[in-house]
Amino acid sequence: MNKISTILLSVALVTSGTCHADEPVKTQDPWMGWHRPVDANAFITTKGNNHDSILFVEPELEYPYHLIISHTPAAAHLWRAKKFSWNSQDWKLVTDQYKIGNHYEYDDGVKVDGTYYIYEEGKVYTFTGPLAEASGQWKQAGTFPHKQCDDIGIYYEDGVFHMFGEHGNFPHGPDGTSLAHFTSTTGLGDWKLVNAKAVDPNPEGGHTYGVGDATIAKIGDFYYLFCDRESKGSPYKVIGWKSKDLNQPFEYLGIAISPRSDEVDDWDNHRIQDADIVFIPELGRYVMTCNMMDTDGNPGGNSVGMKGKGTRVIGTFYSDKTLEAKDHPASGK
Repeated sequence: MNKISTILLSVALVTSGTCHADEPVKTQDPWMGWHRPVDANAFITTKGNNHDSILFVEPELEYPYHLIISHTPAAAHLWRAKKFSWNSQDWKLVTDQYKIGNHYEYDDGVKVDGTYYIYEEGKVYTFTGPLAEASGQWKQAGTFPHKQCDDIGIYYEDGVFHMFGEHGNFPHGPDGTSLAHFTSTTGLGDWKLVNAKAVDPNPEGGHTYGVGDATIAKIGDFYYLFCDRESKGSPYKVIGWKSKDLNQPFEYLGIAISPRSDEVDDWDNHRIQDADIVFIPELGRYVMTCNMMDTDGNPGGNSVGMKGKGTRVIGTFYSDKTLEAKDHPASGK
């Protein structure tokens, strides 16, 4: 097969939603383009296990940006900023003892009608008031079916909470073989299954690929879902999907963000995962905060909760495409 035929076949497979090669696939979708704002785009470079961030954007507040970073089961970290930056030096660390529910990590969060909701291990925590005053005040107010839908992404629209999470058993890592979609009108319970394979990386069956840790945004007429994907011997990268209807299956787009596995001196030379997407009005761009992991010990050292050498930090990625704030639909986050 010649080069042109190979390219045409790749495009056809992507369009049909059945191409799942590990190499990035060029698509015509403008929201699959992401870049590092700087080469060393680590939000924090302190030793420790920094992962699973949740970013809230509320332009009406004195501090429009709040970032919760999971650290240890004892406590998370809470940062805030008046202007957005990829660099923690431009943020204020409110507390490194931010207590929510004694979990190793937190899946996702959303703000609806003045109340914050955070989800983890089948439990829903809520708080009404300033995030900086919430440490130790979060209440377990509900549950979700985490054995069928775990490591979730949450999206709120028109009175309905939409939850996408790991479903099925992936034998090569802590993932699902698909992402299930559940809905609730309260976000606290009474979850209804819409589709156990709303996102299906294994359309021909089996468990070649594992997926998890979804994040969702509506951009224009489409809903974009980004999630982790791994396969045996191929570490996490961030994959893009889209659908015109939240209640219909998502179409596979390709790889959005990949680790720099051929480098030895980067924070992200092993894997990138756990993306959280938000729109930043002052940038006119979408931003994803992600786990970035180094395993060779350069530049990192031993990290809390990890075996051997390796460092996990939060990294920030910007969308290539810009969008005027007036064209961005509210997402409740």
